[in-house]
Amino acid sequence: MGSHLNRATPGVYITEEDAFGSSIVGVATAVPIFIGYTEFAGEPQSGRSLYNEPVRISSMTEFATYFGGAALQSYTVTRTPPAAAKPAGSAAPSGSGTPGVAPQQTFVADYTTVAPNSGSRAGGAGAKVAASEFTLASTEPNQFNLYWQMLLFFANGGGDCYVVSVGSYWENQFPASRPHPIPDHWSAGSIAVGDPSTPGDAGLLVGLTGAGHTVGPTMIVIPEACQLNQSDYSTVVVEMLTQASALKDRLAILDLPGCMSAGTLNDLLTCQTNLSKAIAPQASGFSYAVAYAPALSTSVVAIEDILFTSLLATGSGDNSIINNILTTQAAQLYGDRQLATIQGAIASAFPLEGRFGAENSAQYSVDASGYAGPSADTSAALLQWQTSLDYSLLDALPIYSKIKQLIAKSMNVAPPSGMLAGIWAESDMQSGVWNAPANLALMSVDAPLYNMSDDQQSGFNVPANGQAINVLRAQPGRGTVVWGARTLDGNSNDYRYVHVRRTLIYVEQSLKAVLRSYAFAANDALTWENVKASISSFLTGLWRQGGLVGASDAFAVSCGLGTTMTSQDILDGYMIVAVRFQMIRPAEFMELTFVQAMES
Repeated sequence: MGSHLNRATPGVYITEEDAFGSSIVGVATAVPIFIGYTEFAGEPQSGRSLYNEPVRISSMTEFATYFGGAALQSYTVTRTPPAAAKPAGSAAPSGSGTPGVAPQQTFVADYTTVAPNSGSRAGGAGAKVAASEFTLASTEPNQFNLYWQMLLFFANGGGDCYVVSVGSYWENQFPASRPHPIPDHWSAGSIAVGDPSTPGDAGLLVGLTGAGHTVGPTMIVIPEACQLNQSDYSTVVVEMLTQASALKDRLAILDLPGCMSAGTLNDLLTCQTNLSKAIAPQASGFSYAVAYAPALSTSVVAIEDILFTSLLATGSGDNSIINNILTTQAAQLYGDRQLATIQGAIASAFPLEGRFGAENSAQYSVDASGYAGPSADTSAALLQWQTSLDYSLLDALPIYSKIKQLIAKSMNVAPPSGMLAGIWAESDMQSGVWNAPANLALMSVDAPLYNMSDDQQSGFNVPANGQAINVLRAQPGRGTVVWGARTLDGNSNDYRYVHVRRTLIYVEQSLKAVLRSYAFAANDALTWENVKASISSFLTGLWRQGGLVGASDAFAVSCGLGTTMTSQDILDGYMIVAVRFQMIRPAEFMELTFVQAMES
């Protein structure tokens, strides 16, 4: 009416009144923020460092542009006396508490056709050795997995996400050998490489702090946390729960501590106990966290992704064992003409003394200059040379292919958190955030590290303390399936299910965004009606999509003097809106009752 009082010229005036309140657009529901270690972190055009800064990406191409490739994993072939030989797939004790630490995996290769020697060109006339006399093992505890987790995230339906790199794989320099080249216009002086991983949780916590200042993520994912020691793991996951429950706009997806070596039921029970101990200090945040198990055997790492550099001893290391294994098989398979070429490739990949020292020449009596190194001093030329040399070994020597298969088997053991972030995104796109992200098959997964039975899963799905762990199960004809949809607050009737908590976050954050526009509006009946109309319109749309149950009682919105506010509330500047709605709950337990009718 105030504008009417200012009219001084006779005439006809038109006033349009809004019939509806401001429309509400739902916020994004499946935007994870990944935190971990990368090859580098830099802006590709300027080279500006991006460590501890959230970077939004939507593909692996963008990830490689900003963060590089996978960490080089080092392995050695060692001779094991028969009495001490371990069965295939057995694991050694866990290492230290460095981020990225995984128990060393030991695999037995079939070397029945290999006779190790000590310098003979033809491999010597020694007796054949038993298959159990050689094992392949990781030589370093650091198994940084963020790169592979990102591949699994996108393979399982992931889209937009944030990545926070907390440090580089390498210390203060680019490595001489790496599986993926850094753009040649970058150098150690033009882009910060960052600090290497250090024992403990410090780096991950810094990245988590940066994630807390970012608006948009709805999940926190730290795949490397499961490899920390118990104390550091607890520190990281408690901070994840604290952040999620404080911000109320995201959930933490947790992997069990030590899950990457948990291949038996007893191992998983130990992981469950350790998880319960780790999260105990943050019981108030249990409804904002979801845990999955077991770890998975994936197919994301192919033998083509592994170069001979994973077996190459650095510095003063000893290449003699792998050198002799390959040389022996080459001598058994090829005549002198082909043997010289193959031995040149072996000498170049696994030199015994220097790169082409006297010992190599004496052993092979060949000129290995054809494999002397890359044609130019660039990262692209280095990778091309490494790949060409690796293909030469792979094509010529079946034992080398077997070794690479065992390396891939070790590297393909993965925690589930990255994959589940992708599954959540896929489920939201197909069915909406109000449906449980379960009963969906995982892509690029061969099998769970341990496949539970129904009876065994019951102790994880409905434990006495309510800290439910959602189990990944192998099902005939379907592959590995997500077979659980509970939060860690499993004893709560309100927040027991993942999608109930996520739907609440979706509604709360969507309404919060639109109500900001009313922050300084007049606290009167007109504003109250506009607010109710906006919220009712949003909830009606949600109900029509199947996100709410019921008909006329699916939701109710109240706002006004005498209903949600008193006169004192208005004087104090409060506008209180009460929203009630009925959410969907899953048919988690379905029982069929059959009664046989007797003929009368």
